[in-house]
Amino acid sequence: MKQIVTHADPDLDAIVSAWIAQDFLFQAHASEVLFVSRKVPEKFMQSADCLVDVGNRYEPENYRFDHKPPAFENRNSTCATRLIWEYLLDIGVAVRHLEGLVEITYQGDTHRNSEALKQSRIDGPHAKLKQLKAEYKDPTEIYQQMAFWLRSYTKNL
Repeated sequence: MKQIVTHADPDLDAIVSAWIAQDFLFQAHASEVLFVSRKVPEKFMQSADCLVDVGNRYEPENYRFDHKPPAFENRNSTCATRLIWEYLLDIGVAVRHLEGLVEITYQGDTHRNSEALKQSRIDGPHAKLKQLKAEYKDPTEIYQQMAFWLRSYTKNL
């Protein structure tokens, strides 16, 4: 089973990047998403199959996708979702249809203020995550519900 590790109390960047890893990077393999503290325990730094939005490393060849220093000097220049999406595009995985989702995830993670982000907070991915966090406390349950929703949401993109 492939292990995808991200941070506890996940924001949309953690959720979407983990979902992209699960559904598009490891598409043919069973995988699970684990939620750990932002200071990733060393055992996961070495053994996890994929780290998203944690670990402070950008090493796509090792499936490490974080945008925080020292990986990038300016954490707001990108986000984990964009990093894994661009990597998948580079290796020929059909994920171009996710561009709108990637962009609003990036905007929300870096405090932009576009019309698309405002709409996402009303009835899009940001709103759905907020609703799920109010309903569930377990990050695994939040993730599973959000992943199910994202599969339906992106089917029409």
